[in-house]
Amino acid sequence: MAQHRISKFFSPKRAREDSDVIPSPPKRQRLEEEAASRKARIERWKCTDESEASSSLPPSSATLAKRNAMIQRIRAPRRIPSSPVKAAASSDVSEEEEEDMPVSSDPFDELSKFFGDKGKGKAAKPKARTKKDKPIGPSGKPYTPLEQQILELKNKYPSPTVLMVEKGYKYVFYGDDAKASSDSHVAAKELGMVCYMDRNFLVASIPTHRRDIHLKKRVLYLFACKSLTRLRLLSHGYKVGIVNQTETAALKKAGDNRNTIFERSLTRLVTAATFVDELDDVEGTDQYSSARLVCVVEKDDSHIGFVCVAPSDGEVIWDAFDDTRLRIELEASCTRMAHLRPQELLIPRVGLSKYSKQMLEHLIVENSSAGSKARIEYFDDPFESSSEAFDYITSAYDQNAGQLLAAIADLPKTVVTALAYCIRHLSEFNIAAPLLEPRFFVRFTSKAHMLLGANTLSNLEIFQNETDMTVKGSLLSILDHTDTRFGKRMLKSWIGAPLVDKDALQERIDTVEEIVASTSRTLHDLRQLLKKLPDLAKGLSRIQYRQCPPSELVMLLQTFHKLGAAFPSTETAAAVGFKSPILNRVIFSLPPLLEPMRQLLDELEIPEAESDIKARLWKDPQKFPKIETHTMAIGAVQVEIADELKQIRATLKIPSLEYTTCAGERYLIEIKTADKKRIPLNWPVPVSQTKYIKRYRSPVVEEKLKELSRWEESLSIESDRAFLKFFDEVGEHYAIMRQAVQQLATIDCLFSLAQVALNSDNYVKPTFVDDIDVLEIVHGRHPMIEVLRTDPFIPNSIFFTGSSRCKVLTGPNMGGKSSCVRMIALIVIMAQIGSYVPAESVKLGLIDGVWTRMGAYDELSRGRSTFMVEMSETSEILKGATPRSLVILDELGRGTSTFDGMSIAHAVLEHAATSIRCKTLFITHYPLVAVDLEKKFPDRVHNHHVGYRSEVRLDGRRDVTFLYQLEEGMAPASFGVECARLAGLPESILDEAAKRSRSMEELVAARTRQNLAFKRVQLLEDVLRTSNQAEVAALLTAMKSTIS
Repeated sequence: MAQHRISKFFSPKRAREDSDVIPSPPKRQRLEEEAASRKARIERWKCTDESEASSSLPPSSATLAKRNAMIQRIRAPRRIPSSPVKAAASSDVSEEEEEDMPVSSDPFDELSKFFGDKGKGKAAKPKARTKKDKPIGPSGKPYTPLEQQILELKNKYPSPTVLMVEKGYKYVFYGDDAKASSDSHVAAKELGMVCYMDRNFLVASIPTHRRDIHLKKRVLYLFACKSLTRLRLLSHGYKVGIVNQTETAALKKAGDNRNTIFERSLTRLVTAATFVDELDDVEGTDQYSSARLVCVVEKDDSHIGFVCVAPSDGEVIWDAFDDTRLRIELEASCTRMAHLRPQELLIPRVGLSKYSKQMLEHLIVENSSAGSKARIEYFDDPFESSSEAFDYITSAYDQNAGQLLAAIADLPKTVVTALAYCIRHLSEFNIAAPLLEPRFFVRFTSKAHMLLGANTLSNLEIFQNETDMTVKGSLLSILDHTDTRFGKRMLKSWIGAPLVDKDALQERIDTVEEIVASTSRTLHDLRQLLKKLPDLAKGLSRIQYRQCPPSELVMLLQTFHKLGAAFPSTETAAAVGFKSPILNRVIFSLPPLLEPMRQLLDELEIPEAESDIKARLWKDPQKFPKIETHTMAIGAVQVEIADELKQIRATLKIPSLEYTTCAGERYLIEIKTADKKRIPLNWPVPVSQTKYIKRYRSPVVEEKLKELSRWEESLSIESDRAFLKFFDEVGEHYAIMRQAVQQLATIDCLFSLAQVALNSDNYVKPTFVDDIDVLEIVHGRHPMIEVLRTDPFIPNSIFFTGSSRCKVLTGPNMGGKSSCVRMIALIVIMAQIGSYVPAESVKLGLIDGVWTRMGAYDELSRGRSTFMVEMSETSEILKGATPRSLVILDELGRGTSTFDGMSIAHAVLEHAATSIRCKTLFITHYPLVAVDLEKKFPDRVHNHHVGYRSEVRLDGRRDVTFLYQLEEGMAPASFGVECARLAGLPESILDEAAKRSRSMEELVAARTRQNLAFKRVQLLEDVLRTSNQAEVAALLTAMKSTIS
């Protein structure tokens, strides 16, 4: 009977019912031996129990029931475990389920709980469990192996790192990371992510193919925006770690660890500053700038240096300066931060003074991109000296980098240290390559460029408007007619740093003039070529980081090859034939690309590269022989599987049978359910089935498929290695490609400036002179207002010549004073970036800086009131302005009492006119300041006002018409009540305000007459008391002045 039971248990039919695949012969033999052993142990127990039955008490009915149940459990056949192939291929959900199953033990150990020792029928004490207790999770269940793996990863990479863990076909967030990824109804509704409790962790998941989209939108741009718009998701300062499975299913099946969970490790770290988009990914990104990281270091409490890196386009900017203990220069670094707009600040946890750290933390928050939050990364383990930092940099270069290291050795020591920190930090993200190309480093401050301050950028709306903080309506939007992303970024840098080198400026604007007047076919073809270019700067960075797939790489190489073939090669740049050296240099930089790109493309099979098939990427099979070996092995296995089909047809007696693929499962045999009896008993259970069809694999095909999968996985690994080696070959030509991209960005900007001139008939080329006192604008217009408004802008003229450098502007509120001075500053900036300007004529000596103090606001985060901010900005201007600067001061002193404000305005204007001697535009509503300074310095200070026409109605109210034209002389009134009427204040309030205004004017006039009369009396008494003729003459002169 027992033998029959065993044979029945191991019948092929039973095996198919109980398992996915039939066990291998060794396993079958082991199971047979275990079953026989169990049978023998039961028989021995029976014999012992019967021999001692007479001397033992009969067991109770409950005990007998338990004995019988235990015997049946022992006799019951064990379920044959699933195939290792299935186990390895399954997801980690199955791993967790297997972990929950009780650990197998000897059934006789459990029987001993009910039977006495030595077979005497005595009840024995339960034995202690020998299984090692597992950690219990919040759910009360033990942690599964996968959950324990997650705990280890989260302990290794603690918050604020958010982990995206690859699990089968999806990426999963666990615990607090899931909470951060879907923490609100906004996220659930707009981002499509929801978290739920799964055993011991909150989880949220995304499909693998959507990883980068979610990485940028859901994590790097994580829930800082309260509007329900996906494109407005903004950076919240997270660091994201991508955890991938480091072993493949096919190789795991063949390994010794096929019954364990997949090994996982961190393969990539990203932050907002280090995330590099896909080449064609433009959605939700700033097209005018790249994400940047800034590292700041300090030495000896006074020397400060910083390095700024833009990983996405390879830009590296540095600067160094000395500062005082009050960190005045560092506070002025608000200008640097306003230009750079970093997404991440890298500073040492120790080694930076407390005041410097607080100042930087404030600046990084204040100058974060609109609506986003920049993150601050503190690092430990600082370098002891700049020499140690230089040694670290040296270790990052190869042995043939002597010239590159020499260039780094010339940098200031603080910059060298900051550079070493950046290399160490970015190496963690595998994107330190741009820092190893010092030939492309750029200093932030330069004697050849004017640096526009943060207030100037804001007050003049250079990069964004002051209404909704977007580019629309800014100077950048007016001048931008570029065709490439890298051209847009260069144009923004040009606008933020106008030229002060006359030769360079003249060369640039002459080039714009030549483009405007040219009918050259070469320039036409070049611009048409630009319109089709991808972001080549970003593409070069992705090549450096080895992040682009074959299709992207071959597209970039083809693009550079097309650029190289577009124009014929010449021996020198001058031989190109244009008058402009800039145009000659641009065309001359392209032909050298042709031959290197052709050689690289000749190594590739273009169709396979465009389809991202790495295994068939190379024209020469011997270039990577391992790939050829693996490919041949795969072909051999495929032939064997094809031959097996003939045997299957003969076995099943279906000559037309063919392999089919269903749901990714290859080499399946489809059989109608009615014909399932044709299937041999030694075939595994169906792989899949429907009501009418069953799909099988033969045992031979099953084994061959395992072998095929192993070869395919190995081929994939070898193909990846070969492709990475090819990046080294491409990198050898990085310099000429980078140089070509810079030249193309330059010509794109020049085409854009030429388009500005072509789009308007009344733009004019400015004239530059050597006399720094000259600034003449005839009928100038505001460039943005002219475009945005339908009604025409009233032009104005201004003349700074000789010693006349200070213009005081008065006039009605809402009369156009601020727009007029903004127009002057914008025309100067446009002229000095090489653009035509909106005027009839412009002549100027080069300006070295445009300084503005306009508007009113406070800084509560720094504890500074509106007046304190006003005074701080004025102080910065007085320290930075030179005789070649243009300074705009709008209503200085209005934030305090009338007399204090008037005194400060008077003193500042006098200092600007006499000490600094800069070109100054001073707007004020203090008439005494304007009158007194013009009288005191008639050759330096001149009063102007914005024209108006005032009429008094029969009811005594005044109607004011604004003329918006600049006229000489001072305005008699500001017409504040009339401006309030335009704003819609109630008439009763306005009537009361007008009465009080008149009464206060009369009171002031009466007191003034009284004071003058009293002063005359005093002077007369002094005349009568003195006998000195000289003193008498002086007193009489003073008396005459009071009368006048």
